[in-house]
Formats: sequence, C-alpha cells, structure tokens
Amino acid sequence: METSGLLDGLEGAARAERAELIGWLLDRGVAVDEIRGNPAPMLLASRRVIGDDGEYVSARQAADRAGVELELFERIQRAMGLPRVEDPDAEVFLRADAEAAKFTRDFLDVGIGLDELVQITRLLGDGLARAAEAMRYAALAAVIRPAATELETAKASEELVGNVAPLLGPMIQEVLLLQLRHAIETEAINATERAEGQHLPGARLVTIGFADLVGFTRLGEALPPEDLERLAQRLADLTREIAVAPVRFIKTIGDEVMLVSPEPAPLLETMLRLVEETEGDDDFPRLRAGVATGMAVSRAGDWFGSPVNLAARMTGAARPGTVLVAEAAREAIGEDDRFAWSFAGAKHLKGIKSDVKSFRARWAPADSH
Repeated sequence: METSGLLDGLEGAARAERAELIGWLLDRGVAVDEIRGNPAPMLLASRRVIGDDGEYVSARQAADRAGVELELFERIQRAMGLPRVEDPDAEVFLRADAEAAKFTRDFLDVGIGLDELVQITRLLGDGLARAAEAMRYAALAAVIRPAATELETAKASEELVGNVAPLLGPMIQEVLLLQLRHAIETEAINATERAEGQHLPGARLVTIGFADLVGFTRLGEALPPEDLERLAQRLADLTREIAVAPVRFIKTIGDEVMLVSPEPAPLLETMLRLVEETEGDDDFPRLRAGVATGMAVSRAGDWFGSPVNLAARMTGAARPGTVLVAEAAREAIGEDDRFAWSFAGAKHLKGIKSDVKSFRARWAPADSH
C-alpha cells in the first residue's frame, strides 16, 4: 500500500484512516485503480451496492447487449442525461449506466412510438435526477457523524444504501402508477365529455386555479434539492394561509399549487393576492397563475374535467407575475370593481380543441373603487 501511491499527500491520523479504509476496500474486491481514481473512496462500497462494479463498456457494446441499433441507443442515452461520446467504441460508460437503456426494445415491441419513448425517458430522467440528488443529501445527513473515521462512514453508507436500494424500485413504481392512474382518469373524463357532449354525473360548476414558480426547472440546476423543496413548501404554506372559504386549497404538484372555488371572484382574488405576496420577495421566484371555470367532478379529494386542464394550460401561458383568466371565468366574474382587465388574445393551447380568449387580471386602481 505504501508504494501504490494511494496514501500520497496524507499524514498522521488522516493517513492512518485512509490506510484502514483502503485495506477494507481491497478485502471487498475493489481494485487499486478504482480506489486511486476516486475522489471519495469511502463511498465506493455503497456505489457497488447500486451497480457500480467498475466495468466500462462502449456505446456499441451497450447497444448490442440491449438489442437495439446504435443510433437508437445514443438517442435514449442522451435522453437519460448521459453525455454524448463521439467514438462509439470508446469504453467510457459504466456497464450499469449503459444497461439502463435495455428497456428500449421492450417498449418499442409493445407499440410505444420512438419519439414518445424518448420524451418519456427524458422526463423520467429529469425528475429522477432531482429525486436522486435529494436522496444523496438525505443519505449523507444520515451517515456523516462528527469524529467518525473514513471506514466508519464507508460502512454506514454501505449499510444504508443496501437497506434503501431494494425499496426504491417498488416506491418509484407505486408513485409512477399513482400518477398514471390520475392521468388516465383525467383523460377518460375528458374523452367522455367530448364523446357525449355532456358532463359526467355529479359534475359541478366550479372555478379552478393553478399557480406555479417561474423558472423552477432552471433553479433545479443551481440550487440544492433541500432549497428547492423549501421554496415549494413556502408556496404551499402561503397558499394555505391566503385561501379562505369558499376557496379551497386542493394539492401541490411539484412547484405548482391547485385551488378550487364554487365562486369565481373569490378564487381570482386569492390568485392575485398570491402573486402580489411573492412579487416583493427577492428570495422567492416569481409566480404566474391561470384561472378557468367549467363543469368538473370531485373524486377522492381531487378534481377532474375540462376546466382543470384549461386552468393548467392558462398558467403555462401566463407571463411571470400575472394571472391569466379564460373567457368563461371572465364572464362568470362579470363587473367587479376590485379587478381590472386587459384582453390577452386568443390562445391556442395544447389539449384544448378551440382557441381560448384570455384576459389578464389585476387589481383595479384604488381611486376607481
């Protein structure tokens, strides 16, 4: 060990700790080159638990193993967030990382289109990357202890990862299936309304509002996950504080909040107050909000129907710091001297059959009341 260079630059207690750790890693079959090239050798054992066996493969080898064409493998690879490598024969990908693309052929064989599969992979990769970062912070917080040696930290990390890793697949599957059930139910209700030209039994006339944090995805690239979670939680807490009857806070979806009200004006007032409260806070991203009125069904505490989809789309079309209101909601609110309006144009929105006239709402000047 003394001649391997693994202890270069270390002295005293730090050198003794590293020597103890290296001996333990070597006993577990970790190669000297792996240890030498790793900036955090105390995490090598836990990385092995989740598939890092130190074996590297090329893009061509990985494509062959997955049973897909090289070009297709490279598209999926980039969608998962892996770097693009010009030489397909360069063995630069961890075997475990490359094998993450082996699902590709199975999805294509059951009829999922290639472009759709790439999009799904990209969205899953983006979302799970943020989840993995949050898990990393949680794991480090659980195993890092003052005065713990490198070996003690390595053993604690390996044990924690070994206990958690088997839980991740089932947890992610159940959360994904929950979201898929929700998406299918939403589509089923919307399809029924379109086909029958009428609303489902139990549908009620309500106004739906969404608000989200502008630039939240970009923030995820610059802020640690606990700060992102704190921002999302602040939005949820502020929404609960501002929303009073008849307006009801329904749920958060990542960086987005959803509200519902049987009366449109109180919901618009809530959305304007929500945007107003955050505008002067330099530590809080700007909000944008969307409002729509229509017939919707309540199931298990959630709401389904065309105004839910429309309100979400209006939110996506709103400018930062504004509230965008669909035509039916604007008409339902009528003349209310608390609000001022400007026409924002007819919007062509994804998933909405016809263009929707939209109106930007703001507080009316005090002297106009």
